[in-house]
Amino acid sequence: MTPRIVTPIYPVDANLIVSLLDIHASPSPSTHGPPSLEILEAGTGHGGLTLYLAKAVHAANALRPNTNNPSSKAVEDCQSAPLFKIGAPGSPRSSGREDDLNSRSKPSYEHSSDDRQAVIHTLDVSLKHSKHAEQIVKGFRQGLYFNDIVFHAGDISGWIDEQVSNRGLGPDAKAFLSHIVLDMPSSFHHVEKAASVLHTNGNLVAFNPSITQIISIVKIVKQLNLPLVLDSVLELGLNVSGGKDWDVRTVTPRALTRKAKDTIREDDASGDADKDLNDGAVADSAGASTAEGDNQPIHDQVSEMEIVCRPKVGYRVAGGGFLGVWKKMKY
Repeated sequence: MTPRIVTPIYPVDANLIVSLLDIHASPSPSTHGPPSLEILEAGTGHGGLTLYLAKAVHAANALRPNTNNPSSKAVEDCQSAPLFKIGAPGSPRSSGREDDLNSRSKPSYEHSSDDRQAVIHTLDVSLKHSKHAEQIVKGFRQGLYFNDIVFHAGDISGWIDEQVSNRGLGPDAKAFLSHIVLDMPSSFHHVEKAASVLHTNGNLVAFNPSITQIISIVKIVKQLNLPLVLDSVLELGLNVSGGKDWDVRTVTPRALTRKAKDTIREDDASGDADKDLNDGAVADSAGASTAEGDNQPIHDQVSEMEIVCRPKVGYRVAGGGFLGVWKKMKY
C-alpha cells in the first residue's frame, strides 16, 4: 500500500495563510442571526491551521460566555492521555480500514441557533482525524479557542449541499462563507461548488504539495469561467518566511494567434472580391461573413491554452508546498 504524502503546515506557513485572508474580527454585543464571519477549512489534519484561524477570529466572540469550553477534567484527561503511534506496540487496535463517514458523520451544524459572531468550520474526510484534532484543540491553552470551532467529518461537496439545504438558500443567492481554505490533494474537484457559496470579495486559498495541483485549479477556473481571480501563487519552504512568488497563468501560443489572424484576413479578402464581382447582391452576404469572423472568439478553448509556470526568483527552496490565492469577483 502506497503511503499518502502529506505536506505539513509549519507555524510560519500558517501565519502567512491567515494573513492572506485579511481577517478583521471585533467583539459585538449582538447575538441575533447567524454568524457574520464563517470560514471553511477543508482538511483538518492535526488541527494546526485550525488553531491559527480560530485565534484570528477569537476577538469576535470575546463578549460571549465561553459555555462550550470543555470542563477542566476533560482538559486534564486530554493532556494526560498518551499519544500512540499507529501500529506501535501497545497502541489501540485499529479496525483495519478508514471510518465510513457517510454512516458515521457528526450531527449537522445548526446556524440558526448559533449566537457566535465568527465560526471556523473545519472538515476532514476522516472521522478519526477530526476527533484527534478536536482533542488537540481542547487541550491547547485549556480549550481557549474550542468555542470558535465547529468540527465536521465528510466530503466537502456533500457538506456544502447539506448547508445550502439546511439554511434554505436559493440557487441565485446561496453564499454563506467569508473565506475558504482547501488543504487537500483533490482541491480542483471542489472549486466550482466552493466558489458558489463564497461571498463576493472572499478569498479561496488552496495549499498543495505540488505546483501541478495549483495548475489544475487554474485550468478548472478557466474552463468553467468561474468568478475567481488568481491573486498570487507562493512557494512555501523552511527557509522562506514570506513565500516565493510564482508566475502561473494561461496564455495563447503565438502560432495559434497568427493562424487566427491569417484566417480573418483571408475571409476579409474573399468578401471584398465577391463584392467587386457581384456589385451588391452578394455584398450583404460578404459583409455578414466578415462580421461573423470578427465576432468569433479567438482560441477561447482551454485545450488551446498553454500554462506558464515558473518561479519569479531563481533560487531553490526545500520542503514546504504551494499556495494559490483566488478572490471571488463579480463579472
